[in-house]
Amino acid sequence: MATAGYSRLVAAVLTGAAAINAANVQAASAATLTADGIYAVDISTRQGECDKTYHWKISVAGGRVSSVGATPMAASGQISVSGTVDVAFRRFGHVATVAGRFTSGSGSGSWSSPTMHCAGSWRAVRQG
Repeated sequence: MATAGYSRLVAAVLTGAAAINAANVQAASAATLTADGIYAVDISTRQGECDKTYHWKISVAGGRVSSVGATPMAASGQISVSGTVDVAFRRFGHVATVAGRFTSGSGSGSWSSPTMHCAGSWRAVRQG
């Protein structure tokens, strides 16, 4: 009986330790992958008749993306804890969808606009 009780106690302690370790790893990952800050975004057109380059700033707070300052475009969307980008830029009735990845204070990916018939790439670097 004592051996069975001891085995159950050890199993419970090990299960609790594993759960605590998993929670700590998840919290550390979220803290490491946070993209919050102000970013300078450089956008390049590779297809279509859009301007060849655009330069804007965005803000990321709690994973939510928004525009910064006086800009003719509006940015909205999110960056997940894993770094996946899902953002849209709207300007003068046009929309461009943005996809890509963020890691360690920078991001990059592709964009396309069905309303302007253009596409290209983007890169963002944390400014603050």
